[in-house]
Amino acid sequence: MRAVVRGRGPAGEPAVTRILLVETASPKRVRRAAEEILRGGIYPDPEVTIFSTGNPAALRCFGEISGARVTAPRGRGTLAALGALRAERFDVVRVFWTGGAEYRWLKLGALRLGRRATLVDNGDGGLFPLTVPALLRHALFRLRHPLPVDQGEFAPAREPRERILIVQSAEPAAVLRALARLSERPVFRDPSYTILCRNRPGVVRRFREHPMIAEVRTHDRSRRALGHLRALRRLRFDGMVLFLTGDPSYWKIKYFAFLLGARHKLIFNENDDCFFFSWRDGLALLERRLAEQRTEVGETRSSVPLRLLFQPVKAALVPFRFAWLLVVWLRLRRAALRASGSRPAA
Repeated sequence: MRAVVRGRGPAGEPAVTRILLVETASPKRVRRAAEEILRGGIYPDPEVTIFSTGNPAALRCFGEISGARVTAPRGRGTLAALGALRAERFDVVRVFWTGGAEYRWLKLGALRLGRRATLVDNGDGGLFPLTVPALLRHALFRLRHPLPVDQGEFAPAREPRERILIVQSAEPAAVLRALARLSERPVFRDPSYTILCRNRPGVVRRFREHPMIAEVRTHDRSRRALGHLRALRRLRFDGMVLFLTGDPSYWKIKYFAFLLGARHKLIFNENDDCFFFSWRDGLALLERRLAEQRTEVGETRSSVPLRLLFQPVKAALVPFRFAWLLVVWLRLRRAALRASGSRPAA
């Protein structure tokens, strides 16, 4: 952590260290940081200001801190009110990057307060400045540890039921077998299941009649993919069930599922075995798939790297292929409108 050394005031008294805490984490976490600073020993003669989002519960929490000034947006936008604090030229600006997605815009807005004065609190006892090496280290750390170890202590009370999305990336029979296994050996806490399946009457009817499924959402292959992506990400599912059974007819929805943002991903393979996704297990499954294909078609070992390279490239090209199909459709649509407009009236 950077130490802030202040000079003395005009009367020979120590100048205060003006510190701004931005509420970009749980109010309890911000309050703990403010109380630690006010106890002394971190900064000389600290003067703490807390910028709150204005949530009533947060304001009550911060109002109990003795010696801290609390400011909140009044009659203006949150980001505009935060930007106005730049004129106060705080010595230290502390923001919290603890994985809370609901604070993402406020975290970005806090960067306007001055890079040199800003310290980032990662919630695991670390403070770091806004430098490129420190940001890279934090990104790598968060990949291994998505949330602080004490997140449960500060996280708000959640709904008792876990909201789980099932992505139909295999035949309905495989999905029904997985549901039977999850009924016998649950892995989620009192789950409420939503399924995303193909819009086929027989498939939809089987899932709607299943007692474990609370909601059925349908899709038509690649149509309205972006709309489905936005809608499903907005629902913030606690977990996801995905099927990687080697069926090539579902390859698009498999890639799509990894964009939905669910933190816990339960994978079922073709043997109805399941595991929570990790990069190590995912790569092991991919390696086994490639080995099986090589055995079936007599593929040589030297061609394996090319296949490993081809799969991510193929996935990366999906948006461009979608854009190209959209352009072609628009051109055909425009040509059809022109043809209908030039047709003589009967």
